[in-house]
Amino acid sequence: MYRQTGRIGGDSIKKILLLAQNYYPEIGSAANRITNMANELQALGHEVTVLTMEPSYPNRNMYKDSRFWEQDKPPHRVIRLKMRTRKYSHNLYNRLLLYTEMMYKFIRTVRRLNPEYDYILASTPAIFVGMAGMAAKKRLKCPLILDVRDLWPDSLLGTGAFNHRPIIFLAGWIEKRIYRAAKHIVVNSEGFKPHIVSKGIEADKISFMPNSLNNKDIEAKPSLHKDNEALTVVYTGNVGLAQDLDIFLKAAELMSKRRDVNFKIMGYGYRYKELKDRVNQAGMDNLEIIDASNKKEAVEAVNQADIAFVSLIPQRVFDKVLPGKIVDYMSMGKPIIGAVSGYSADLILQAKCGFVSEARDPIAIVEFIEKLLASKELRMNLGRSGYEYALQHFQWQRNISILDQILENDYEQENLHVRLEPLYK
Repeated sequence: MYRQTGRIGGDSIKKILLLAQNYYPEIGSAANRITNMANELQALGHEVTVLTMEPSYPNRNMYKDSRFWEQDKPPHRVIRLKMRTRKYSHNLYNRLLLYTEMMYKFIRTVRRLNPEYDYILASTPAIFVGMAGMAAKKRLKCPLILDVRDLWPDSLLGTGAFNHRPIIFLAGWIEKRIYRAAKHIVVNSEGFKPHIVSKGIEADKISFMPNSLNNKDIEAKPSLHKDNEALTVVYTGNVGLAQDLDIFLKAAELMSKRRDVNFKIMGYGYRYKELKDRVNQAGMDNLEIIDASNKKEAVEAVNQADIAFVSLIPQRVFDKVLPGKIVDYMSMGKPIIGAVSGYSADLILQAKCGFVSEARDPIAIVEFIEKLLASKELRMNLGRSGYEYALQHFQWQRNISILDQILENDYEQENLHVRLEPLYK
């Protein structure tokens, strides 16, 4: 159920046009963030219109299944645009064609809207949404707020997926233009702030609002492991160029002769089919790989597991990232093993909710798993610590106040951050 209240933030109702590539019922942290932002702003009394694409990530066909449309009708207006370009092709140039079509259709739709909005809220990546936000700002004559969930084009360089220098240079120039066009910038990782400041943006123009949990997420109760069953180590989510799941497979291989632990992947994304084929060809009895489903079933997969895994490739740009799955794992009270470094590693250690191998060493990952296998008390303590940390820092009803204050324009600059310990330097 969606909650609906009167105006409980500032004094005035704002009309907001939210531009986003991903939105409910799509799976993944991007759609989850945008959906919660829209719902919470509407619940505060603002009038939100979401301009987005028809659901197609990671593919269109999966959304023909009614299981993905399990929520009530959104409490705000939603404009969905159909794209002709095939979504998320493995060919990066086809992806760029999709992003260009999306930008064009966003701008064309904005031109047909009445200029009645108080704010444009555009969520990137990709920078094409930011470019559409700049056009909307000019057409509708209202300020632009930019929500930054990833750093383009740096993340493309980090994955090695694209290295066409003239295009990368152009994308970097556009990135600066978008930052400068925004009245305010909201980031979902504190690690992004130094990067944006390095582009000539004032630090007090940037606010931190992390991916967070709604009431339903918080109310999820972790299942209890039965002592006579094998434990499960789970990974859920995107299997893309930035996720290093070779480590997960190697750990499963090293523990293949043990009968007290199993491994599970529930995934989707750019490299998912390749990974699934490798797992099936290897014939590993202790590793199960299943296609991603709706959020409810993904939550259940984590809930039934005992240990949660997260990984990112060792590139500097990803040291600034906080994967949404870390917050999800914490909310379900699961101890986390991370093959990560930088901001993500610091958060896991700060929250005292798991172990980290910054070297991405499969043997170290196995040793962490063995420690958790040996002690139910350790698993429970780490899981409880993560859950309590998530309750304190990652609740949408609390964190949406950051964005609400920006909309009201009556804030003090030093208050425009969710308060975490200073993890990123």
